[in-house]
Amino acid sequence: MTKKPATLKDVAASAGVSLAMASRVLSKYGSYSNATRERVETAAHELSYRANGVARSLRLQRTNSVGVLISQIASYHWTTFVQGVEEAARQAGYHVILCNTNDDPKRELEYLAEMRERGVDGIIASPLAANHRAFKQLGPAGFPAVVVNAQIAGSKLVHITSDDRSAAVDAVRHLADFGHRRIGIVAGPQEFETGRARLGGYRDALKQLGMPEDETLIAYGDFKQVGGYEATRSLIGLPTPPTAILVCSELMSGGVLRCLKDHGVRIPDEMSVIAFDDPDWASFFTPSMSCLREERFYMGKLAFDALVANIEDRASPAGQTREIVLKSELIQRESVAAPRTNTRQLDQVLPSDMSYDTGAM
Repeated sequence: MTKKPATLKDVAASAGVSLAMASRVLSKYGSYSNATRERVETAAHELSYRANGVARSLRLQRTNSVGVLISQIASYHWTTFVQGVEEAARQAGYHVILCNTNDDPKRELEYLAEMRERGVDGIIASPLAANHRAFKQLGPAGFPAVVVNAQIAGSKLVHITSDDRSAAVDAVRHLADFGHRRIGIVAGPQEFETGRARLGGYRDALKQLGMPEDETLIAYGDFKQVGGYEATRSLIGLPTPPTAILVCSELMSGGVLRCLKDHGVRIPDEMSVIAFDDPDWASFFTPSMSCLREERFYMGKLAFDALVANIEDRASPAGQTREIVLKSELIQRESVAAPRTNTRQLDQVLPSDMSYDTGAM
């Protein structure tokens, strides 16, 4: 006959304490003496007691799980962010359910609905503009959520962003300090706040430096390698190409570097490059890449801490603020040098239907 599993009531009786005290000790909350803790833990061990997570969740009306909705799992930006969330969650005893939306508004809404149906205690997301209304309704509905890399007008949710606009200004100024006057940019899609902020910083810097803004030096990508490749090809195909390029995402950087290599454009002799994000490969790439480092791991931990503060209805790690802005750091390496005159055009135009590897570098 199979022995019936021990219950919390059995542990409490064996330890000579109340049911509430046994629960408090084994859940590690509230106050109790060392002697009480030792009795309860000894009883639990001797009885081979295992907590019933489902029953505990029903009792507390929590699942100790959070949903994280990200746009591109292949991106260093997001993988590092998720590592920060997961580390903080593990220390707090929470589980993370990860959803990759692939920048698809419909899929994002489906995941949002699924997370709520699963009963997660809250979510962390970077919502697409098309879904801002749905996420804005989470606050009034009493569903804890933290928004990263996006601003939802009129929302009372906690927003955590990087100061992308100032970072782009720093990058352009750095290039100008080396003598660059024709500075191109591989900008991200303008429907994304990140894309708008980084391009806005580029424009701000040109204005501050008294440099003319040339729309032909602005090429738009898609935050993926394919878009980075095509944007770079358009820039180096200009009658007077730029002498430097600011790249607005890590995945697009891969396309930029591949395009420059395919067309024999040497870094930094013929083209200086600065890129957003600072993946590991940037430091051992030859020449090593100058980057704008954003504290993605810390952002992930901060987002989780803010979410749990909301779940537990206590003060957030940043006090009462609803907006947290993190600064970026310019990491100077070998991919930036003084410009040389470079007026050569593309030697050939590649077929428009050429396929590219869109994976992360």
